[in-house]
Amino acid sequence: MELIELFKKLAEIDSVSGEEKELSNFVLNHLKKLGLNPVQDENFMIYCRTGESSFPKLFCAHLDTVEPGRGVKIIEKDGYLVSQGKTIIGGDNKVSLAAVLYTVEKLLKEGKSFDVELVFSVREETDSGIKDIDKSLIQSKVGFIFDLGGVDNFQDVVTQAPTIWDFKIEIIGKSSHGSRPEDGVNALNGLIEFKDRIKFGRLDEKSTFNVGLINGGDATNTVPGHISLAGDLRSTDHETFEMHKESLENSLKQIEKETGLHIKLEWIPYAFGYNLDTSSHNFKKLSQIYLDEFDIKLEHKAVTSGSDAGFLNYMGVETFCLGYCVENSHSVNERIKIDNFYKLQKIVNTLMVKF
Repeated sequence: MELIELFKKLAEIDSVSGEEKELSNFVLNHLKKLGLNPVQDENFMIYCRTGESSFPKLFCAHLDTVEPGRGVKIIEKDGYLVSQGKTIIGGDNKVSLAAVLYTVEKLLKEGKSFDVELVFSVREETDSGIKDIDKSLIQSKVGFIFDLGGVDNFQDVVTQAPTIWDFKIEIIGKSSHGSRPEDGVNALNGLIEFKDRIKFGRLDEKSTFNVGLINGGDATNTVPGHISLAGDLRSTDHETFEMHKESLENSLKQIEKETGLHIKLEWIPYAFGYNLDTSSHNFKKLSQIYLDEFDIKLEHKAVTSGSDAGFLNYMGVETFCLGYCVENSHSVNERIKIDNFYKLQKIVNTLMVKF
């Protein structure tokens, strides 16, 4: 199947986070038709292996997309792949998925020797589904993910990424009628204390704290007995992250003690931070391949967002998150230049064969 045709098929299968089953089944059957033996787990993640050497290379892409990602139709326009204007194209991360699948099929048909592990993850955009993968399957010590968007940015490689944990906070008091406030315990008092004691936004040069969702109350004439908050804490330094995490926990305990409210805190790990060793053998080899084969000098990039590379690095797989030239990710203006798509496939092909 031709690269663009394959991408269109993938993109036009709805697979917003948490709803990857149909796309996962398509990929599973595609790999089986190639004579491979993929494994699909209960979360619809897929693992597959080619070759039998002791030193495979891992290629990972995520199956899920963000909204608006339903009913996607891909159009070729002015040298780009775009949507009809009401949805994303699903380039994040189906451009990478298509490039990897196409390259595997191409190399198998050519009878080329290559030894790779494939991991196609779920819920990358929401809660890092890859953390639930059967870790005993993975044998690779080096991995590649193409999930760094931007215009003509094949030169970028992520060398620093943050630890990101989402959180949910429930402030629980006692509801009462607004005419009898003394009968209730107003959860709003906890929210006010929270606002006064907790710093929001940029905590320091490495860390941020954000509350993105606030909900509470039952009616305009009642004292709110329950307020919920949700957001995230992120930092590119693990010790700093732990310091801010502990500070939040202690502040909530103090508010609970002083107000008589009950406060629940739930942490949801999303991304695992890392700092790559740019002097490592694998980093130098990757840089040399990009330079020799594509005349691209890799540039180190620090990011504030997460990817599956975080968890894989945490597992001990030295994983490089690389540029793939998808522009305007997560918007209805998302697009990729067709020439860049073919170049991405050539990069994937070269790494599978020569790394």
